[in-house]
Amino acid sequence: MSLNIEALYEYLLNEILNADLTKIDESLYENIALYFKNTRNGGNQTNTINNVLLSEERFLVISLIRRLVELRFKKILLDPQRKLSLSNLTAEETYLYESFKRTCILMDRFLKNIEMGNINALQEVKKKVIKRAVLVKIHSEIPPFMGVDLQKYGPFEPEDVTIIPYTNIEPFLNKLSVSEGWVELS
Repeated sequence: MSLNIEALYEYLLNEILNADLTKIDESLYENIALYFKNTRNGGNQTNTINNVLLSEERFLVISLIRRLVELRFKKILLDPQRKLSLSNLTAEETYLYESFKRTCILMDRFLKNIEMGNINALQEVKKKVIKRAVLVKIHSEIPPFMGVDLQKYGPFEPEDVTIIPYTNIEPFLNKLSVSEGWVELS
């Protein structure tokens, strides 16, 4: 599959030259993902010059798209009055932006608690973090162990799925995969 690198470069150039967020094609990120999916096995070709060129092209594409996304979000970060045209964000960028907004709200709340001397709220945050657990999938055998919370865990076999308090998973990160979300333990 071929990708129009010139068009991607134009998006980046327009973003650099304009103070506001520019409108980009809603399917841009999907098209680029499809390009990477379709060229993933290009290294199996026998013609080595084609392999080198494809590898360089893939590097160029990911560099351009990374720079574009970073530039667009840097504009958002540096826009305290929120004057940018957020309607020019793609659906994927809107998803990222909403996560960013939630983080900003949490940071504001955290700073406000410090400013107000609200030690109880800060201690509650600590308690929540300590109680957090993650859903993990075990990749290789883990013998029984005593967690930092003095609870016994395991033994675990490959392909087991379990919930482990976050403070106990660090020694085993190379033996398991961690889910994206937290699980609140009561």
